[in-house]
Amino acid sequence: MDPEYSDRLLRTVRTAATPQAVLHAAYDAIIRGDFAAFAESVTEDVELSIRGFGPLDGTWRGRADVVAATRKNFAEIDSQQPEIEGVICEGNSAAVLIRENGVFKSTGQSYSVRGVQWFTFADGKIQKIDEILASIWKIEN
Repeated sequence: MDPEYSDRLLRTVRTAATPQAVLHAAYDAIIRGDFAAFAESVTEDVELSIRGFGPLDGTWRGRADVVAATRKNFAEIDSQQPEIEGVICEGNSAAVLIRENGVFKSTGQSYSVRGVQWFTFADGKIQKIDEILASIWKIEN
């Protein structure tokens, strides 16, 4: 992940608020490639659903499957440049408005997406992640 973007992403979600602190820990673990630490940020029965991101779309349930899918999905992309445009936290939920550019390793195809990551928390951990993205596919020759 591009350090300029990962540093900015982490600064955006770093606060004392519990949901944001959990998000910061999860994002930080993923950026470092520490999927064991990411697993500590999610509940045993966590659910992940990604829609609008083409080959990375899917639904996974349970810590082992969600962590494996997250590891696989991040291994599929290169030159990742995520930007958080806003974070709203209320109660046991957080919505993150995100924009991201990068390249699919398998095809070399550039991508540009914008969307919302909706997190639900339970017992101080992430219980559900719904990621809904609008894609603008850029094909470069």
